[in-house]
Amino acid sequence: MTSGKRDWSNFRRFTYFVSKEQTNKTFLKQIGEGDFSNLQSIKEAFSVEKVTKEFYRELANWYFWALKNVKFPKHAEEEKNGREIAVIRLITRIIFIWFMKVTQLIPNELFDKDSLNTILKNFNPTGEESSYYLAILQNLFFATLSTKTNERRFRSQKRGYKGYNPDFGNHYVYHYEDLFINSEEIIKKYFLPIPFLNGGLFECLDYDSGQNSERKYIDGFTDRKKFQPKVPNFLFFSDERDVDINDFFGSKNKKYKAKGLINLLSQYNFTIDENDPDDADIALDPELLGRVFENLLASYNPETSQTARKATGSYYTPRQIVDFMVNESLKYYFKTHLSIDNIEKKLDILFSKNENGNPFSPSETKELIGLIDSLRVVDPAVGSGAFPMGILNKLVFILHKLDPDNRLWMESQIEGVKKSVKDPLLQNEIIKNIEKNFKEKNPDYGRKLYLIQKCLYGVDIQQIAIEICKLRFFISLLVDEIHNKSKIEPLPNLDFKFMQGNSLISSFAGLNLEKTKNQDVIFRDDNYARLVKEFESLKNRYQNETDIKEKNKLRKRIEEKLIEIIEENLNQYSNKISNIEKIAVNIKNEKDRKRFIEDEKRKYYKKIGINLDAIKKELKDYVEGKKSIDFFPWHIYFGEVFEEKGGFDIVIGNPPYIKEYVDRKAFEKLKNSPYYQGKMDIWYFFVCKGIDILKDRGILTFIAQNNWITNAGAKKMRNKVITETQILKIVDFGDYKIFENAGIQTMIMI
Repeated sequence: MTSGKRDWSNFRRFTYFVSKEQTNKTFLKQIGEGDFSNLQSIKEAFSVEKVTKEFYRELANWYFWALKNVKFPKHAEEEKNGREIAVIRLITRIIFIWFMKVTQLIPNELFDKDSLNTILKNFNPTGEESSYYLAILQNLFFATLSTKTNERRFRSQKRGYKGYNPDFGNHYVYHYEDLFINSEEIIKKYFLPIPFLNGGLFECLDYDSGQNSERKYIDGFTDRKKFQPKVPNFLFFSDERDVDINDFFGSKNKKYKAKGLINLLSQYNFTIDENDPDDADIALDPELLGRVFENLLASYNPETSQTARKATGSYYTPRQIVDFMVNESLKYYFKTHLSIDNIEKKLDILFSKNENGNPFSPSETKELIGLIDSLRVVDPAVGSGAFPMGILNKLVFILHKLDPDNRLWMESQIEGVKKSVKDPLLQNEIIKNIEKNFKEKNPDYGRKLYLIQKCLYGVDIQQIAIEICKLRFFISLLVDEIHNKSKIEPLPNLDFKFMQGNSLISSFAGLNLEKTKNQDVIFRDDNYARLVKEFESLKNRYQNETDIKEKNKLRKRIEEKLIEIIEENLNQYSNKISNIEKIAVNIKNEKDRKRFIEDEKRKYYKKIGINLDAIKKELKDYVEGKKSIDFFPWHIYFGEVFEEKGGFDIVIGNPPYIKEYVDRKAFEKLKNSPYYQGKMDIWYFFVCKGIDILKDRGILTFIAQNNWITNAGAKKMRNKVITETQILKIVDFGDYKIFENAGIQTMIMI
């Protein structure tokens, strides 16, 4: 130390919050068992990881125990891994409402055995009956959180035309009135004060199939007993007991213990704020939704009996790694688009938590905020949303430094509306709502809401992962709402921002919508640009719609617009389409003319191997949430990004690692890809796809295995990286294992 100046390493702070109103199991256990003889032992006592591992272990035991004791409606059970997905969906829903309970948005009485004795008839907390799940949880999920307060009521008991109940199939009214002691009084006291959240994970999945008026029951929210799920009370309120789940863990005669889910959750402290890498609250935060997903979702792989991580090739990315990748990506984005003296030093100050103030001039600040507003980021294997959530938190931090009073950020949102919304009445209504949000809400609410709505995208092959991802953003918005519980806004619909699909496959039903840098089969003209603009407008309206009837109408219009865009793309295949329309001009009757065009197009498409009816059905079922898809037409679903910007500014993530010799099925539909070669890993495809969906001067940041530099199976991907991109940074971790329980060597590539 020659200069006399001492350099301090960045410290991490761990906090226990102890209160007589909360369970203090976490605090008492960690402090009581702590060894404070050295620094490492002290750090372990104050370890978030230690607490979360214990929680995951207990939750995993409950999950496997539940699988042996629940039964969902036949349509749910018939789906591939239907029971497992239904139980994970149940866990996710309950953990989310538990976060709401922590913020006192849901009353404690709905989770308390003694109180439930005054709410439900003949309530037996350890019984075989499912009264708690049906009467309390289903009514909470579907008829409360998904229904506006002034529309909440019990299902009609009257019979209408031909003996039909007018509320048959209505998911937005309370059911099971006979299970309550005093139904109207209980709803008024405990359910009506709960805020309307606007669906999402809490939308009931039962639906009319359209075939002989058959109704498909997935959740089974119905008075028809044969379609109701069986989820016994003891799964929620049982004390700890021995359970036989050896078959799930592949063990023999080992003793496992599990307790009711409500009892389990009650023993832990929860915090609604996501922990910062340098400031950890010793409690369970919303990130645990992601860990639940990563650890449980793929636990049902009977062919290989693999663990959850190995079955999906996914590994949970540590917070510090996410934070580093987010910071580097954003810094490169700003440096790429700004010509400012001393830019690197100024960005370091802007990103630093240890330095206050804004190092940029007023004109530079305005330019930076414009860049944030126009930023489009996607994670093509989004999982539980760690990377887009990291981007969100960092941009909120940056906006707070650049624009503490939100003036410039609000002006940017208003300017965007003036440019994109031509209807003066609608434009005025949206602007008033923007001004209201900034005036009445916590400053971070306006930052988060418009960043989520405009800047962030994600795709994942598993629908439940997408739901968990969206929930993290919903919780993030709720954090800034709880100071004023009477004015909580319904959550936005993020269905067309975070979407289920296979990121690597763009073709379906005979239609090839693959696009690479050297191959653009997307048909574009003025009409195509108009359709994409209309599609974007419909999605934006849907994003903010809270009325269920209007949402359904918008879904229908979105579905129709998607078909129009698909057909516009199909026009590229032949001039015959335009000839069909020319001939049809001579048919005077409009209905006959439309029918003729449809029939002739269908015949022609069939001839060239394109199944138009299959395309329409796929899109219809997907938009209405009835099925998952194993493809993802990027340039259609996210058409506004490509039409307006030419691609994404940042592609970031932790793609799955699956070697071809380990899971050949995962590669079956990828063999026609220009990037396929033998003996490869699936994450090579993600790099190639990531480069294709980037705009010029866009940034790709992945954490991935470090053997791609020399591996023969990575030749095509390596050539693409070398010829089409500039390598900005590589951080090779060498022998250091980033992922727990994974023997892979990794690097960050930018």
